[in-house]
Amino acid sequence: MNVKSSTKPDVLVIFTIYFDIMKRINLLLIGILFSASMILNSCSSTSIGKLEGQWQLFWINDLTDPNLYIWNFEGGELTIVKYSPPTPANPNPQPVIGGRAQYKTSAEFLDAVVEISGFVYSQSDVAVIPQLSNGKWTIDKIDDDVMRLATADQQGANGSYVIREFTRVQ
Repeated sequence: MNVKSSTKPDVLVIFTIYFDIMKRINLLLIGILFSASMILNSCSSTSIGKLEGQWQLFWINDLTDPNLYIWNFEGGELTIVKYSPPTPANPNPQPVIGGRAQYKTSAEFLDAVVEISGFVYSQSDVAVIPQLSNGKWTIDKIDDDVMRLATADQQGANGSYVIREFTRVQ
């Protein structure tokens, strides 16, 4: 009988220790998840901070187009400037505003997002129209030299993944 009465407290002690360990593990997991989400959100915010400035589009969709296109992200306004090369008829061509839009940035769970709105096709240069569309663009990559934007919202793309690559203008 002594054996039975001595095992009951041991079982209670084991359960108490088990539940105490489970509480600590749950708190630890919650802390790890919270820390991971803060770090990932911080990375997205860092990407957004690098967006502002001038970016030259690497336009491979039309290799016969000799123009340079500079996308200027500044204060919520996106301006696309088209630079034509000199020709004998026009040795000093002036840059032309090819299109304008507004943008907002946000840090989603894993992504930095640029939401473009207000781009009006009828008020834009015909060469700029296929480059840009209203909608959400994800910053796939950005550093001090290179940026890659991607979207599935591109008009006429039928849901395919569209990418725009840029180099920073110094």
